[in-house]
Amino acid sequence: MKTRILIAEDDPALMATLKANYRAIFEKHGHLLTIEQASTVDEARSLAKSAKGEPYDLVSLDVNLGDSALTGLDVLATLKRFQSAWMVVVLTGVETDTSVDKLLGSEAREKLRTQLRRDAYARFPAERLLVVEKPVAAMSKGAGSVLLENRLEQIVSVYEEVSRSRYIFRPIEVVSLERVKTKKGEKPQKKFIEAVSLHWQIRFNCGDIRTLPDKAGFKTLHHLLTLDRSKSLTPEQALLVEPKNEKREEVLAPEIDDPVAAYFKSKGIAWEGKDEASRNELIQAALGRIFPRYIVLRDLQVEDDLSPDEEDELAEILKELGPLEPAAETAYSRLREVGPDEPSAPDELGLGTTIQQGLHVAGENYDRRHGQRGEDSPDAMAFRARMMRVRDCLRENGFADFAQHVVDYISSPGASWSYNPPQGIEWTTR
Repeated sequence: MKTRILIAEDDPALMATLKANYRAIFEKHGHLLTIEQASTVDEARSLAKSAKGEPYDLVSLDVNLGDSALTGLDVLATLKRFQSAWMVVVLTGVETDTSVDKLLGSEAREKLRTQLRRDAYARFPAERLLVVEKPVAAMSKGAGSVLLENRLEQIVSVYEEVSRSRYIFRPIEVVSLERVKTKKGEKPQKKFIEAVSLHWQIRFNCGDIRTLPDKAGFKTLHHLLTLDRSKSLTPEQALLVEPKNEKREEVLAPEIDDPVAAYFKSKGIAWEGKDEASRNELIQAALGRIFPRYIVLRDLQVEDDLSPDEEDELAEILKELGPLEPAAETAYSRLREVGPDEPSAPDELGLGTTIQQGLHVAGENYDRRHGQRGEDSPDAMAFRARMMRVRDCLRENGFADFAQHVVDYISSPGASWSYNPPQGIEWTTR
């Protein structure tokens, strides 16, 4: 497993010792380790800010980093603010090492010593933070070196345990009191009764755990996240997962049944009654300007190389695509998956045909090999509509990164859906 850590330490000799020991211990536990380092508060805070989109798995942080005004606690606050570290260990000797009096002064050092743990746990989530005393005074002795190795071994063991709850999507039952409904004039035996409702605990990467009320589609997503990567889920199987009372008329609404028609209707352009060639020309005219740039920006997004301005540009394109967003995304996926030498390659089919086929890629009759357009079954349309509602719900409740993760890694090769996350993502779903 790939693991990325940051070591913030101002003592060069101790930095070398920490790097060697962390590498040996992590690799012994099966991790492929990447180490970054900082020797000052400014360096550590700069790295913390730049790691916002790709957080460190572990940060080993010294408190005294050679600055009389700022300390490692300021770095800790930056890590929390930018959600740029999963777990932090404050590895410090400030509680016992009197040599820091020369830098901070005895009064400041005493204040830091007595309030260190309280201040540290106030600046970072307690369940992902350790404050550990490093045996600096004994580092020159063999016993001190062994003691440090033992403590680092314990740190890595705690890290492995805590990492199991980094990605959470699990159902919980919430008990609440509800007022008893009665007819006018009746006197109930009880004014309130206990009611149990289903909620969902969610955490993605380094964010906080939040709880959302149940929504149609969460059970389907939960089932997909628990599937083995080699397995898939058909829309028909999803009907056994979700409640039976989902309104079919909502699923078969015209804007869901044919988003392309809805798109052109919103523009005042007739779609019904046109032949395939005419529809293809309309789509090319509507998306020919947008789609090439969409491909470039999505490639950058997949490679995690989008600048802030490009993120804004992609958001504007998605807004402009409107109901065609799912179709454009599916066509983009086909462009990445189907090689240029394949007979059904999108550049041979043309943009319009690719977009139209993208709309029906979840259809039960879709033939990838020959690129033939199929018709979605009602169950497939229900499934896709349900997943779109889940994505929108996650975005509305502050889980934009998780929503994008769902879009990127839940795919439909034909009539079934599967989840293929990148290496290192393991969900806690129970």
